[in-house]
Amino acid sequence: MTRVHRRRSARCLRLSLLVVLFLTTGFGQEPAFTQSDFWFTDELQPYRGLVDAHRAGRAREAIQGVLALDPEVIHALIDRVRDPDARLTGTDAEPALNELLFRAAAMLQLDVADSLWSRGLEEAASDWIEVAVRWIELGARDPEPEQSFRRRWYLAVTLLAFERGGWSDGVTFSEVALERVPDDVPLLIAAAWLNEGLALEPVILDNTGRSQLPQLQEGKRSTLRAAARRAGAALAVSPGATEAALRLARIRMLLEEGESVRELLTDLADREDVGVEHAYVARLLLGDLHRHAGELDAAEQRWREAVDLIPDGQAARMALARLLHTRGDVSGAARTLAPTLDPAASSSAGRAPYSAAAPRGRLIAGLPDPWVDYQLGVGAGPGLREELRLEVRP
Repeated sequence: MTRVHRRRSARCLRLSLLVVLFLTTGFGQEPAFTQSDFWFTDELQPYRGLVDAHRAGRAREAIQGVLALDPEVIHALIDRVRDPDARLTGTDAEPALNELLFRAAAMLQLDVADSLWSRGLEEAASDWIEVAVRWIELGARDPEPEQSFRRRWYLAVTLLAFERGGWSDGVTFSEVALERVPDDVPLLIAAAWLNEGLALEPVILDNTGRSQLPQLQEGKRSTLRAAARRAGAALAVSPGATEAALRLARIRMLLEEGESVRELLTDLADREDVGVEHAYVARLLLGDLHRHAGELDAAEQRWREAVDLIPDGQAARMALARLLHTRGDVSGAARTLAPTLDPAASSSAGRAPYSAAAPRGRLIAGLPDPWVDYQLGVGAGPGLREELRLEVRP
């Protein structure tokens, strides 16, 4: 190769390297921003300081700092979050820096709202809940993983709305939450419970008295139908969700449509793979269904089965004792109630005839009555919120 050819080859090589450098570095273009460019800006730093304080367990300091701001200030910050800043590069189990900030900010705003709710400032609390929802929605995935942080967060806020505002507020926020995660089974079950509770809530009549009754009764039925839809939706997503099945059965019975769930309840009561608590509630409901149908022998058998499953279950003993008393067996009713009225007498009280046929491994003594838990519904709100707080800790 001649000297001229070597110079030309060297020049071509240098030009090729410059082209590669230009293409890979974006030479001549605006530099691409990274997520950290936004999250560490001077504009966001004061709010990040409050979020970090809350993550570190200094909740009072963080809440007071947020309350010194106007919600619109935070809305404006969120408005300036660009697509690259919100891109989810981690996983639900191992979130990236930006998603961790979304979660931590949502938890901070939730605690701010709770502090206002506890002082009766419902409207102000709602303003901050709107901010919290915007933060948590920045971490939305499609599809959303089961039991994700976002799913559990919506359930936690729904339960908080119920704790602070009663059945009506719980139902209202459950509708908001289900717009975001419509296929979440725990949330659907909670919504069914909240609608059922709202329908059964006592109503105080005003001066118009009886003229209100037809409208109120139809309103109650409409709320029960909403509860049935939520329970049915949970079953459609997860056919094995026994709590959803029990709630659907109970709601249908309240709507005087019990026969439509007789087969469902019978299946739950007789299946070996159903947990003791759910099997107990299924027998309670099935016994009540038989009683309303005039099938008193079948009702008695189901309630005896429930007593045998959980001997300390007061609801089953009360139902069985009432039935025995109605049928003229006063002494049998007294024996049934004896362990409830005098626990010391339980050792001398005879076991019900069905006890010998109780499914193996399912007889439990000393267990709180599951009927109470059923009526209380999803009562784990405080624990769930604390669990979520711990997940965003440093």
